[in-house]
Amino acid sequence: MRKTLLATTAFVGVAFAGAAHAAPASPISLNVGGYTDFVAGFYHEAEGTSANGARANHDFETEAKLNFDATGKAANGVEYGANIGLWNGSEAGTLWGNGGTSFTLNSGYVWLSGAFGKVLLGDEHGASDLFVYAPTVGEGQVDGRYTDFVDQHTLAFFQASGIDNTEHSTKVTYYTPKVGNETHKVQLGISFIPTLYDYGQSVNNYKNGAGTSKISPYVDVIKSALQYTGKYGKVDVTASAQLIAGSHSNETGTVLFGGSSGVAGTARDFTSYGFGTQVGYNGWTFGGSYTDLGHYNEVASQGKSQETYSGGAKYEFDKVAVAANYLGGKGYVNYLQTTAGTAPSAANAYVGSFNSYGTGAAYTWFPGLTSNIDGVLFAQKSGVTTDHDDGYVVLVSQKLAF
Repeated sequence: MRKTLLATTAFVGVAFAGAAHAAPASPISLNVGGYTDFVAGFYHEAEGTSANGARANHDFETEAKLNFDATGKAANGVEYGANIGLWNGSEAGTLWGNGGTSFTLNSGYVWLSGAFGKVLLGDEHGASDLFVYAPTVGEGQVDGRYTDFVDQHTLAFFQASGIDNTEHSTKVTYYTPKVGNETHKVQLGISFIPTLYDYGQSVNNYKNGAGTSKISPYVDVIKSALQYTGKYGKVDVTASAQLIAGSHSNETGTVLFGGSSGVAGTARDFTSYGFGTQVGYNGWTFGGSYTDLGHYNEVASQGKSQETYSGGAKYEFDKVAVAANYLGGKGYVNYLQTTAGTAPSAANAYVGSFNSYGTGAAYTWFPGLTSNIDGVLFAQKSGVTTDHDDGYVVLVSQKLAF
């Protein structure tokens, strides 16, 4: 449910896509929405200790977000708008950790949409939104909130999308119109990011104190994704492919998310690709994905294969949704620490095996009010700390979306 407020001002004109003259615009409407999500976590991790000492085995967490969406429509049919999203989650520098009590800018962009497609300018996810993988429910299981309750210094963070598809670096994104007929459609998206994980008013025009980049060593990143949707009788099919490439920034320092303890060195140029699909029938959704990360997050001396893969199923009936899914991977995790709190070497920063298994359920009591339960088992083999890191996370949450 979204409460719609009419703004008192109106734009007097917009000229776009060959319009011969400025066209009067309709009043802008403002939609306010968001959510509050209370989570109780119960967890255990065999290597869940760091230089900071032993961890607890239970804790509470509250995540909240506010979205402000302004929309308008010109007389020539062009739709336009802007978004501002405020979130209390974590950002660059603490990216795989939990957030705090302060709200930060999670998204902020201007958009235009019409027969030409859609253009977004600002902080948003980009073309990777078209990529699909194993279905999840509630708190997201292997692609969800469980990572807030593990030791981010010792457990690797792999994603079904390969390279983070929730980043919202300042970028320009273009989506083509959906081409096809009523049952078969194709859409292409492409994004350009001058500096990966650079948000808002931040401008990468100088180096930090010691001449290193603490946010990202990648510049001129291009994201592209293609999505097909089709209906075959009672069967719905979504298939996707993505290609992401970026150049290193020539800054010597720690690799992405390394902070003061990551593997030092100059990042390598990278090209990553992936494929994902979902098939739906009679309340069931089955899906999976594969991504090759290429040389993403590697320094010059590293070169072993890096990949992620996912698979799972979801079933929805009445007010209930349940899911089971799997996520595996291998690759370099240069931001991990040894249990002494020091950086790994370039050689032992390789995670040779990561596996996570999740189950979850969600029950909708009333529109917007949902109870969720998640369980995730994980196991990792790496040379960073000891030979293994395994454990579990169980989450119980109450969420209100409005």
